[in-house]
Amino acid sequence: MTLPMHPGITHSGWALSLWLRAGWLVVSCLALGGCASITLNAVVEGRLVAGGPIPGVEVTRQGVRSPAQDNMSMQPGDEIRTGPQTAVVLSFIDGARVFVQPGTHIRIGSIFVYFGEVLVKVKGYFQVETRYATAGSEGTQYLVRVEPGDQVRVVVAQGRVGLVSRSGRWNKVILGVGQGAWLVGSDAPLGFPPASPSEIEDIRRRIQELDALVPEPAELGPLLGGGAAVGAGIGLGWLLKDKHRDDAEHSPADPPRGRGRVPVPQDQTSPPIKDPPKDDADRSVTDSLRRRGRVPVEQDQTSTPGLRQRLPSTPQDSDRLR
Repeated sequence: MTLPMHPGITHSGWALSLWLRAGWLVVSCLALGGCASITLNAVVEGRLVAGGPIPGVEVTRQGVRSPAQDNMSMQPGDEIRTGPQTAVVLSFIDGARVFVQPGTHIRIGSIFVYFGEVLVKVKGYFQVETRYATAGSEGTQYLVRVEPGDQVRVVVAQGRVGLVSRSGRWNKVILGVGQGAWLVGSDAPLGFPPASPSEIEDIRRRIQELDALVPEPAELGPLLGGGAAVGAGIGLGWLLKDKHRDDAEHSPADPPRGRGRVPVPQDQTSPPIKDPPKDDADRSVTDSLRRRGRVPVEQDQTSTPGLRQRLPSTPQDSDRLR
């Protein structure tokens, strides 16, 4: 992919600026002492697991499966599988939480649901992905459930959720409080049956109960470090987005000024340059200043054309010329 360049900035210069700005975020991550942005806790039959391995939860990292650990730091690409009696609580740096229900398989990065159910509680923007659709929200509580045959159910308990086709086959759909949607495969939503009051209340109750069981992280050092690491990736995305937006704002008919573009006109507020004095009185004053070495000109305007007058460089030279 070729990135369009801002007029007047070379590719190397723009890239250096981009990496310096993103590099600041990476340095911040290292200075804070960690790169974990998500922590894992688990609840088994209504009780928070404290310390040691977590029964019924498996983590796959770089192809290697291992039991999950309490307060485990998650990494992008990690996969989580929960057993029939265990729920997992994923805590993010910005306060967002994802409650992975029993019998669910997800992947970390954005949250990608292979099958099963997740509940989401967020304050800022967040998205949950499935094979064919993405549910993005801002400041809300909602449910995403993936069933066999790529059937997806989305229910909004608070705020708003936008449904987007990952392949662009249908237009974005906005769901409000109490609304739901059914999707099958890559097709547009089959319908938007409203959720029952009891279903909405059940989603809110489960989120509240799980949220109350898992305390906020006591040590924010590793978590903040992870936030900076994730921030570096986000920052690069915003920088690139701003770069494209800047380019789009300039139409081809009115290119911005810069190197190799439209020359910048002179400042119209600057006083105009006046011609040197032409009358005898002004010329005599100019000659007097030249004899005192005050006018650093190289060509005597009153001398014969083609002859160069030597200006005095020392007081002795000035006396001789007098």
